[in-house]
Amino acid sequence: MPRHRDLDFDHTAVWCDDCWDQEQRRQQTAELRRTNDLKQRELDLREWGEWAEPKRDPKPRYILPPPPAPKVKGGMSVEPRRRSAG
Repeated sequence: MPRHRDLDFDHTAVWCDDCWDQEQRRQQTAELRRTNDLKQRELDLREWGEWAEPKRDPKPRYILPPPPAPKVKGGMSVEPRRRSAG
């Protein structure tokens, strides 16, 4: 793209790398100042005790049912036999 020194007419930042870089730096500086102002405002409110943190909604608790008992298919019983009295 052409540089600023190459253009001898009025132009916008879209047409010139130098002007584009300058515009981006200007926007970045403005946002950094805005961020700084907001942080300073937060610090002042915290100092005066007027800052309120938003309360988070409690996480929902899910209670899962116990797993089903395994199904037994045939085979031998391994339980001991009860002795009969007598």
